[in-house]
Amino acid sequence: MIVKENLVSQVKREILAYIFREGLSRGSKLPSIENLASLFSVGRSTVREAIRSLEQAHILETLQGKGTFLIADPSSLGKDISRLRSATEMARDSGIELVTLRVEKEKILADALISKKLGIPLESPLVLLKRIRGIENEPLLYLEDIIPENYTANFSDGDWHGSLFQALEQKGIVIAYSKAKIIPYCPDKDFLKKLGLKRSVPFLLLEHVHYDARGQAILFSKDYYHSEFFHFEVLRKRL
Repeated sequence: MIVKENLVSQVKREILAYIFREGLSRGSKLPSIENLASLFSVGRSTVREAIRSLEQAHILETLQGKGTFLIADPSSLGKDISRLRSATEMARDSGIELVTLRVEKEKILADALISKKLGIPLESPLVLLKRIRGIENEPLLYLEDIIPENYTANFSDGDWHGSLFQALEQKGIVIAYSKAKIIPYCPDKDFLKKLGLKRSVPFLLLEHVHYDARGQAILFSKDYYHSEFFHFEVLRKRL
């Protein structure tokens, strides 16, 4: 039986959404293939293909005669937002290896807004980096980063695809802290098309300026997190 790829991708997304919605953690057992097929109104072969794909991404593991289990810990994605981590580091701490699905970069000049945020002269040369990141072909987040061009000298192709924090650290530039805003974002049709999403879902936008230990602004970022897969928790104290 031939299973349509787009249907498998849809079920894979549904399984991931189920994992996050139910708050499953590492070691949790998923419902049987029959139950998942009934839940998503698809055939069992489609569910099997979706599970096989998530096994290849090291999210699930099927044990013969025992069932399918979660081997990553996606329930921790976004927890402890007071700790500054890149999206790559955040996912890796949860046992998930993000892949870059699309990269676009262009040279731009600093306008009044970016000049003020980064503390640089107007029309300073910058690099605008746009990336879609996810699990296999499933987009989980969209990232836009603006960084002075001189900080990216000698960047390799791999540096543009992975963690910018780590790439900068290898060049001796260490991000120490950031000032961030958390903004609810309802995507428009162009945004949904860019990410290949069939339906509108809310995103969480983190807009922040990153600084080194001396207080020098290094990077301006807009990170759009798919709210079905990411949640943020903050420890609040009453003194």
